[in-house]
Parts: sequence; C-alpha cells; structure tokens
Amino acid sequence: MDQYQLKERLESDTVAYWDLLGIQIIAVHRSGDVELSLEMRPELETRIPGIMHGGAISSLIDSAAGAAVSTTRGEDDDTWQGQATLDLNVTFLKPAKTVAIARATILRTTKSLAFVTVDVKDANEELLATGRATYTIIRSR
Repeated sequence: MDQYQLKERLESDTVAYWDLLGIQIIAVHRSGDVELSLEMRPELETRIPGIMHGGAISSLIDSAAGAAVSTTRGEDDDTWQGQATLDLNVTFLKPAKTVAIARATILRTTKSLAFVTVDVKDANEELLATGRATYTIIRSR
C-alpha cells in the first residue's frame, strides 16, 4: 500500500476517543510512520490556563503509536484482529501551549509485538514530550 492508501485505511479505523479529544491525522509517511495532531482548547487545559494536560499528551502519544502499528497490517493478513497497548512510557520536556504534533515510528515488530517511539513537538518544532510504547498484535487462531 502507498501512503495515501494507508492514510485512507487509518482514517476508517479511528476510534470515537480521537473525536472526543480532537486528534487529527496529519500524515502517514509510510507503513509504521504516522503523524497526528492535537490542538489546544480550554477543555484540555490544566489548572494553569494555557497549558495542555499531560493526560491529553499521553493519549496523543498512545494514539499515534497505535496508529503506526495499525499501518503495518498486511493487506491480505486475515489473522489481524487489532492491537492493544502493553506498556506506555511518557517523558514530558516542555508544556504544550498551542498544538501538539506527534510522530510515531515503529522501531521493531514481531508476529505478536510492536515497539514504537513517539516524539511530540509544537508548531515551531520544539520537542515537548517523548514516548515509547509496546503493543501486542491481536490475532485470530
């Protein structure tokens, strides 16, 4: 699949939680490499006005990593049932104030596991947070 087909498939696989938060697909660069964004709005603030809540950033990281994993599914893989987060680690470096853009890249996959790294930047390319995630790939028997 080319990047446009992968993006189209990813758009059809999104979950309602993305809509609730306002997560948008920016790009699918290739299989295992995606970018998502989350715009700041009052509902996502901490008690400090203008600062995005860490939970929103963590959700963006988890969503981007999961999206990257989902793009690795083969077109004719009838055993693929989905993926689930096994482990998620987030390191916050700077507060997000406007937009958070997450780029997730697969580091390694096996038949049942995927290891992903995620960088979250603002519109000025300032690094806001990093994440590492491990996913299980759920397959039918």
